[in-house]
Amino acid sequence: MYQLITAVLSFMLIPIFIKLKVKLGYSILVTSVVLGIVSGIGFQSFSGAVLDVFTQMSSLNTILVVTMVSILGGVMKHYQILDIIVETMQKLIGSKRNIITIIPAMIGFLIIPGGAILSAPFVKKIGGEINLSPPRRAVINLVFRHIAMFLLPYSTSILIVTSIMPDISVPLLIGLNFFFVVSIIAAGYLMFLRDIDLGDRKAKGRNFSNFKKLAIYTSPIYVCVIITGITGIPFYISMFASLLIVYILGNKKAFLINAIKSINVNIVLTVTAVLIMQNIIMEMSEMLTIFNNIFAASSSMISILFVLLLTSTFFGFITGYQVAAMAITLPLIAQLDVSYQMMHLYVFIATACSFVGYFFSPLHLCQAFTTQIMGITTIELYKEYKFFAPVLVLITIGLALVYNIIL
Repeated sequence: MYQLITAVLSFMLIPIFIKLKVKLGYSILVTSVVLGIVSGIGFQSFSGAVLDVFTQMSSLNTILVVTMVSILGGVMKHYQILDIIVETMQKLIGSKRNIITIIPAMIGFLIIPGGAILSAPFVKKIGGEINLSPPRRAVINLVFRHIAMFLLPYSTSILIVTSIMPDISVPLLIGLNFFFVVSIIAAGYLMFLRDIDLGDRKAKGRNFSNFKKLAIYTSPIYVCVIITGITGIPFYISMFASLLIVYILGNKKAFLINAIKSINVNIVLTVTAVLIMQNIIMEMSEMLTIFNNIFAASSSMISILFVLLLTSTFFGFITGYQVAAMAITLPLIAQLDVSYQMMHLYVFIATACSFVGYFFSPLHLCQAFTTQIMGITTIELYKEYKFFAPVLVLITIGLALVYNIIL
């Protein structure tokens, strides 16, 4: 219980630091140090959690990919490639209402760490043209960027399910997730888009030339994914090909200097601080045991639903990482003696609830990057989507009850 209390109290430091105008990266880093000291995990575990960020390839890969994404986004903006993409999409699609949602959703299908760094500048530009407030732009980027993760078999949230519970049917799970995604899109539209005049107009340039132009100028975004998918090389290496394309498409003037200037130190610090925090939390075994015992004492579908809602949301929130929350809850679900259909229902609940916690976490990297790019604080963002959180919880509970009847 002590570790649970210290975790909750430590997290309360983050909004205090933000209120004092401390940058998010520093706020999370200081909070991580405080939690590491007061949580009782010991100096060895604390120092190990910090060192692992700089020695484990998975953590280093995340830091390097985020750094490369920030460079790519910076040079695409500097050489006005973002402007060309938006202009071309305007000709092909017409409606800015659609464009402002399609771009983050499209980039979300790439499934790369820090992808919000690429989509946020697009949303910022379009939102500025139609007089959306920066917090509203941030919310739109975050809501529509995450819909793909529930539907792609190669997304991390699906892959961890198959690795821990190989008997789970991926098509069935994606089918259950689909209606959750539809609900997110509907809620996002009704809460953040319906009441705004986005200057909709008909497309006036649907021809092969513009489709070709869009394919060429968006190629820096998707080429790295194709290369990694075919060769298996890390994203941070394949992204050099994306930078090369930007070099060819741009005017090539002072490219190396502009690429170096595009490195966002605050973003790199933020991702490093988040990884340290995640490692420290995963060392807090006493806190994990509390939730294991609560789950073991649950028997009925309603009680398991409540415990999964509590556990998955909590760990999604304090880690800012959906996979970490699922890594805790899925082994517990695997031990249940329930039907094949009910097993899928519980996995869906764990997936949805861990997403809710992760989505609204101050450690959520996409949220951290988006707020920095939009020039807003986390508190301003929370004020904008304060009603979106309970709506997602209600959607999750509602779908769980409906699926319980159908399955």
